[in-house]
Amino acid sequence: MSLVTERDFPKGHPKACDYVPDSPEAIEWARKNIHPLGERAYPVGSIKSSDTPDNECSIVWEMGVDPHNPHLEAFTGATPEVAAARKVYERQLSAVAKETPMHPEGFVDTAAIAHQTALDFLMAQGHDEAAAQKILAEQGLDQVLAAKETLGVKG
Repeated sequence: MSLVTERDFPKGHPKACDYVPDSPEAIEWARKNIHPLGERAYPVGSIKSSDTPDNECSIVWEMGVDPHNPHLEAFTGATPEVAAARKVYERQLSAVAKETPMHPEGFVDTAAIAHQTALDFLMAQGHDEAAAQKILAEQGLDQVLAAKETLGVKG
């Protein structure tokens, strides 16, 4: 069995024991590792390196658009079919959306939301609006919301 000598530096490295400045290995090492304008952002031969032919530096990168897949929707990357289906769904959601009650100071009116939730629960139980208002006045908001929670009603 023969001993294998491990190299201290790769071939062509200036600190290698067999360094010859004009050798092909030294010239290639210098091309890859010596940068007269400073440190490289990307290695030699990288597609993002400015001195590589056909690099990505010439591609126009618009905000949110994948330059390799411009047919996809911006920011989401959805196909045209998925984007169209999403728009239909969002139109349906906006048709049933309710305005959030707000205080004049700009805070959400949570009491109004709780009151409306209790009324919606009572009406879902089969009461008309007048009966629901009467039950809510008699039993109180906390009792009605506790009953809703006990029954596990969503919404």
